[in-house]
Amino acid sequence: MRLPLLRRLAGCGLIAISVLSPAVEAASAVELAPLLITSPRSSERWLNTPAAVSVVQASAVPGEQSLALDSLLVRVPGVFSQNRYNLAQGLRPAIRGFGARGTFGVRGLRVLVDGAPLTMPDGQTELDGLDLGLVERIEVLRGPAAVLYGNAAGGVLAITTREPPSEPYSLFDLSAGGLGYQRARSEIGGSQGNLGGLLAFNHSSLEGYREHGRGETNNLTGKLRWYGAAGRLGLNFNAIDNRAEDPGGLTAAEVDADRRQSARNNLRFNADEQITQQRLALVWDGYAGGADEYQLRSYLGQREFANRLGFTTAGQTTFTREFAGLGGQYSHHRELFGLAHRVTGGFDLEAQQDDRRRYDNLLGARGPLRLQQDETALSQGLFVEDQISLTDNWQATLGGRYDQVRLAVDDFYMADGRDDSGSRNLADWNYSAGLSYRLTPRQSAYARLASSFETPTVNELANPQGGGFNSALQPAQAFSRELGLKGEWPALRYELALYQIDLDDELLAFSLPAQPGRNFYRNAGESRRQGLELSLDWQFAESWRWSAAYAYNRYHFRQYRTAQADYSGQRVPGIPSQTFSSELAYERAGGYVRVGVNALSGFYVNDGNSVSVPGYAVVNLRLGKRLLFAQQSLEPYLGIDNLLDREYFDNVRSNDGNARYFEPGPGRTLYAGLSLLF
Repeated sequence: MRLPLLRRLAGCGLIAISVLSPAVEAASAVELAPLLITSPRSSERWLNTPAAVSVVQASAVPGEQSLALDSLLVRVPGVFSQNRYNLAQGLRPAIRGFGARGTFGVRGLRVLVDGAPLTMPDGQTELDGLDLGLVERIEVLRGPAAVLYGNAAGGVLAITTREPPSEPYSLFDLSAGGLGYQRARSEIGGSQGNLGGLLAFNHSSLEGYREHGRGETNNLTGKLRWYGAAGRLGLNFNAIDNRAEDPGGLTAAEVDADRRQSARNNLRFNADEQITQQRLALVWDGYAGGADEYQLRSYLGQREFANRLGFTTAGQTTFTREFAGLGGQYSHHRELFGLAHRVTGGFDLEAQQDDRRRYDNLLGARGPLRLQQDETALSQGLFVEDQISLTDNWQATLGGRYDQVRLAVDDFYMADGRDDSGSRNLADWNYSAGLSYRLTPRQSAYARLASSFETPTVNELANPQGGGFNSALQPAQAFSRELGLKGEWPALRYELALYQIDLDDELLAFSLPAQPGRNFYRNAGESRRQGLELSLDWQFAESWRWSAAYAYNRYHFRQYRTAQADYSGQRVPGIPSQTFSSELAYERAGGYVRVGVNALSGFYVNDGNSVSVPGYAVVNLRLGKRLLFAQQSLEPYLGIDNLLDREYFDNVRSNDGNARYFEPGPGRTLYAGLSLLF
């Protein structure tokens, strides 16, 4: 299917949703428990869900710089993020190891914003289109979730952004700090009758800790909401214009000589990237007969990308990407054989097309064309899940899904004397089964089995020998076993999870000495991930709150051989075996002080486990005060990152062909801001 056809289909879907949805009859509202999660694609109380799901509220972390999403994700056990400060590569979160392989952006995870996928049809996600100042809530589903979300769902980030308010408001936020950081945000919103709207603009710039590390982002976001008796119609629009320099990775000797320098070739060849993107999403959340509910969603967009890497031959890449998708699900409540069932079924249809070209990089200038090809990805999936109330205390969840993913290349560059056109058709069945038991009214235990699969993204299928696909690269498959314990009181919430994940053909990145900055991928035959996760959130006094998250893991290769070596028994690189986050917060009369520590153990940076980075602990401080004047609010705030000025690495490039593994992080960094709401 050619993408223009799918774009027209998505456009028809946008119109159909907006016209037909209000005709459905409304259902009476149901009062739900205090903590409700929706990432399993149907609303459920957190305590009853047989899965590891964490919820992070942005209101619980006031005074943040909003430079990257890691300030919220660090509170979730089993989540490890890198690359906060290199805007050219973007934040790289990993959940239970899924996503760690990528050297830029998000891999192995599905990301949704207000119900619509942010993840591309081939499984890759870029967070550069997200205005962090609008984020209000994140649900983190940890572990394989392919049954509900399909390809590349080793975990899920379901992000909810601010809704248009009932009363008109305006917000202005100005902040600045070390590393040449500056940010200006403005936001307006309000409602009239059943229609609400919101418009936000964010501009930020960062000189960076290292030489050649400047970045600038411009983000425009608009939201419209229509509320009717039959449901809610939501339209989201986002446009970005970003530019960022890439300082590259350093060798150990270069780090010792000068932590703030950039890689020599990145400077010589002016390594950087430029991105513009426009994205439109329309979501209808509707109520049907009785307690039934459903969702219809559609999105489309275009992305323009250009970068320069630190070498000559084919060292510049450009592509124009068009992407679109349709999806929906319906949840039906009924009684069968004396048991209450909630059956959710749905579909996903997504596609993208990239017009990709590569040119020589002549010390920053564009040289001759070296590659021209169209790359397409078409993803189709059907799923069903049944949540069964066995008794008052027992609940079971069963689900299955079928996916087809087609990846294709049309080669238009014939100067090399060959046609590298080709296609890959990948299909897979996945399932999950969960059982939850209510130990007491406020505690429950659960067990879960789940499978998932992950195809290489279009970019990851790049052939190290030239154009076309790397035909040797296979999708990864995972099977997870998990046991958990949860507890929830008005002032206390805790969670414990134990898991084991067996993977076949895990995807790993590597680079070649002649092409620094460009990554290729290979499969590790068999690997195993075992881990423990603990989290605690305790409001132990009226003004005091303590939260903590700890994770321990052992990720290792069981069978993994290349032409050069046998890595069986070695640890998987790029992931620390222990992570710990804790914060003590005090808030009273609008004032707040938060002191947090983020710590992790050392970890290896290559498959052979011959090079490692040391562990570290970073202490951060946040303080601020909300001042009320009639209908206006003024909030000055101050933050200090790395309060004790520790040395650490912000990012690690695993299996780098030139041993340029390390990207040092900054020392003590201060920022301050002022927010005005009226």
